[in-house]
Amino acid sequence: MVMVVDNGQISRDAYRKLTTIEDELPREWTIAEKRTQINIRMNDRIKINTVIMPQHMDINSNESSDIFDPEVIEEVTTSVGKGGKRSIKDVLKFIVPNLIKRGVLNLHEPIISIRISGDGRNVGKKVKHVMITFAILEDIENIHNPNYHYTVVLYPGLENYESLDILTISFREELQELKEIGININGVNWTINMYFSSDWKFLTICLGFNSANSLFFCPWCTITKKEISDIKKEWLISKQIDNINQYNGHHSTPLFNMISLENWIPDELHIMLRITDRLWSLLLHEIEETGYFNDVAREIIVKEMNRIKVNFHFWQEKECQSWSFTSLMGQDNLPPTRANVIRNLWNGFFDLYTAIRDPNTDPKIFKRDAKMWLKIFLTPSTGIPNSDNFVQGLYRPNDVTPYMHVLVFHIHEFIEKHKKWGLKSFSCAPVENKNHQQVTQFFRKTLRDGANLKKLENFGVEKLMKKSSTKALMIHRHQNPHDVDNKFV
Repeated sequence: MVMVVDNGQISRDAYRKLTTIEDELPREWTIAEKRTQINIRMNDRIKINTVIMPQHMDINSNESSDIFDPEVIEEVTTSVGKGGKRSIKDVLKFIVPNLIKRGVLNLHEPIISIRISGDGRNVGKKVKHVMITFAILEDIENIHNPNYHYTVVLYPGLENYESLDILTISFREELQELKEIGININGVNWTINMYFSSDWKFLTICLGFNSANSLFFCPWCTITKKEISDIKKEWLISKQIDNINQYNGHHSTPLFNMISLENWIPDELHIMLRITDRLWSLLLHEIEETGYFNDVAREIIVKEMNRIKVNFHFWQEKECQSWSFTSLMGQDNLPPTRANVIRNLWNGFFDLYTAIRDPNTDPKIFKRDAKMWLKIFLTPSTGIPNSDNFVQGLYRPNDVTPYMHVLVFHIHEFIEKHKKWGLKSFSCAPVENKNHQQVTQFFRKTLRDGANLKKLENFGVEKLMKKSSTKALMIHRHQNPHDVDNKFV
């Protein structure tokens, strides 16, 4: 019943009203008592510790918000200054026996492959809700389920190197120990393999590396922005994590330097989103330049977006004649031959993205197709402008983005090196979903349950991590109905 109440986001007041209608429902106080018992039990198994963050925080007010609920924004902002963490070893000791029972892990081959991920969710324009999770790659059945990405670090604040450095000290010490000696669980010593996957920003922060708009922008090779469109050159993963600060652009020690650089894997979801964003922006810019960008064209695009259930609209900024628009895809109104060329470019990218998610993709074929796609993207104009023999090309070298570079020159390497798992297993969609759910569900439900901002300031992060522990025990109970621990649920 605790699981039903939590998953259904039923507030205490709403549940009390339900019990007045249905007499057979357990009283609300018994649900609260059960939850307390679970928290006590789980705190014995997986202890939650709090970390006090530095008081001075240079809040960035230029971020666009992912969460718009004003109550949630106020509550998360009030919680700034305190982070939560728990031991990855404690979590492993709790979940591994169940993974053995399910046949996910093999006692005769005691190896555990953990995937570490991170995400920062904008709450309003001032604060981020930042979390670090880990998942078990062998648990393929649940790798895309947010409930199986276990939170080890959580805090409201800034998504930057300094904050993460403070919050991850003990976590990094544990990871180093796990890499060197593994972990003993019930008499079996397990070897730990480690991987890292996140969006570009979080990945480069944890690597202590430049942002994507820098001259030296690639975490894996030594390319510069000046060379980004040169498809004749060959760029491979050439850096080593052990001496990574010798390379240009690496300004700080990597937070997770126990993980080999070839195991720092870009998120396939963000590859799709960022490249689609660039293609869409270039398309709309071309429609505007050719004079087709009128009210009729805008209406056609918005209607088509509504048809495919994508929230999209145009707007004009104050004192500005240019049009802004929601990111992502749409239709065009270009001359047929031109439209076909652009459509083929889009279709080619769709084929590449589909191949990224296919575990059977041949990396050599992918590399060939990706290079051909970039060559088409950079098709130059031919002939004399305004003459009959002029054929307009596609896009300029400075339209190539870092994500395109990774798509063309490095994804085939990751496909080859991580064929056992497939790049789809490193998608950050479940981690982002988990972060979004935790922020919107927990803080909104906490307010409905009558918590005040002072309580949230003191206990918000700790309660959120307890909720995560409670859900872990609920899942354990569901998968092991005869386990003695189930009396606590």
